[in-house]
Amino acid sequence: MPSDPRVEIALRALASSIEGYRSAVVTAVEEVRGYLASHQSKSRGGSSGVAASLGQFGAGHIDIERFSNLVQNGSTQDAGSFRKVEKAFDILRVIAAGEEDLFQVRVKSGARLRDVVAARMAEIGRAFAAARVAGLATAGRLDPSTDNGLLDPMSFERWNEAERRLAPPLVVEVEGADLHAGDLAEFLDGRVKVVLVVHGESAPAPLVRLITPTTFVLQTASENGLERFSSFEGPAVAALVPESAAQFVHDPARGKNAWQRVELVNVPEKPPKQRVGGMSVRQQKEELEQLLSLATGPGVGASTEVSAGAAGAPAAGSPVDKLAAWLLNQADLSNVD
Repeated sequence: MPSDPRVEIALRALASSIEGYRSAVVTAVEEVRGYLASHQSKSRGGSSGVAASLGQFGAGHIDIERFSNLVQNGSTQDAGSFRKVEKAFDILRVIAAGEEDLFQVRVKSGARLRDVVAARMAEIGRAFAAARVAGLATAGRLDPSTDNGLLDPMSFERWNEAERRLAPPLVVEVEGADLHAGDLAEFLDGRVKVVLVVHGESAPAPLVRLITPTTFVLQTASENGLERFSSFEGPAVAALVPESAAQFVHDPARGKNAWQRVELVNVPEKPPKQRVGGMSVRQQKEELEQLLSLATGPGVGASTEVSAGAAGAPAAGSPVDKLAAWLLNQADLSNVD
């Protein structure tokens, strides 16, 4: 049971993505079950029937023609290969029947966000590793004497493109002081989705460092935006932050220019005054300045004299306008650590 109600909110928003991953694993379970029984059974309808029954998880891993021939001819692999496929089957069954704990993790205070996420991604990757073993076996290319470690946790860097598009979402609880957003950059590929549930105070705009043209980025103090986040077809990262932080959405579908994609929902009324974890005041201020530069349309410079009617200019009183105003009015922070 999640300790923070926001974790449950995030898991509900991501339910369809989680179910999609589980369905793929269940399909793989049934296909491997069929392989294990193939030496005792006859064909179930040829390669076309096998192809129709293979789900997303099997695609790219299992040679359909080879699989069909094995089933039709009642062929068997040697005992070592067969045992490895049995182990792969057990791994897939456990994952298919698993609880939501696989899709959530907490970063202990002082731990590195990147290390925790990498470890959990590797555990999730065991399902892909198991599917690969089954694929090697059906293709007759599994060597039990040399292919050691094939069923170990598989790091994200070893996932192929298809696997990254099948990745389930991950909900991560983290202290604001340990929120080093840049740690997540290497995982934002395919359809990977990460939701950060932030405890305590955080830097005002940590996720601005993850904004790229094809990555959906959401910072919110509520559940607003999670539905858009969940339905996005590419990589996405969200943070449920305290109300003192900035709130914004970066939606790649909104346009080709950054100012079209970035929507400022709310900005802090007060500038950062003290360090947050390893983040200095200067670094926090620069993140806010970067957020402003991304959200500001063409023709708007760092001047309070820009009229609200100018092309691309923010309306008076808008979050962009407010953020620009207090950034411009800040005292020189060049000597602040």
